[in-house]
Amino acid sequence: MPQTNNNKKETQSQVRVVVEVDGNPIGSLTFDIDRLWPLINHRKRDNSPVEWMDPTKFHSAMRAAVIRRLLQRLEPHLYQALGDEIVKAELDVETFNLKAEAAAQAFGRSKAEIDELVAETDNTPLDFYSFFWEYLLDDRDVIDLRKEWKARNTLPQ
Repeated sequence: MPQTNNNKKETQSQVRVVVEVDGNPIGSLTFDIDRLWPLINHRKRDNSPVEWMDPTKFHSAMRAAVIRRLLQRLEPHLYQALGDEIVKAELDVETFNLKAEAAAQAFGRSKAEIDELVAETDNTPLDFYSFFWEYLLDDRDVIDLRKEWKARNTLPQ
């Protein structure tokens, strides 16, 4: 039976799900198999159950097969969870559109109106866009956007 080098560091194993929007990667979900494997194979055997196969190759093939089955069993659960989260994402779309409409009513719809607004406060358009994105992502209700914009630009004395 061939001997294996136990000091040899195994390469990192991962399962990565990449999320793309319009062909552009926006994030990923990574499962670190090296962290999951001890939970799966907690009754670790030092030797292979078959002598006719290199223990390292057996371990690698077994690990790949077990992880493949794990992912097959996880897939329906992921789709269920995604379905639940998609409903929340649909609500986010509505909320963001409503907030954008409120911002358009408060500040104007055109780039010229925004340029005029930021010129009045010695800010840059980038400052306004930063304010706008923070407003979109903030969960609290803002009653008066103009007041919020002015308060943001008032320096404490």
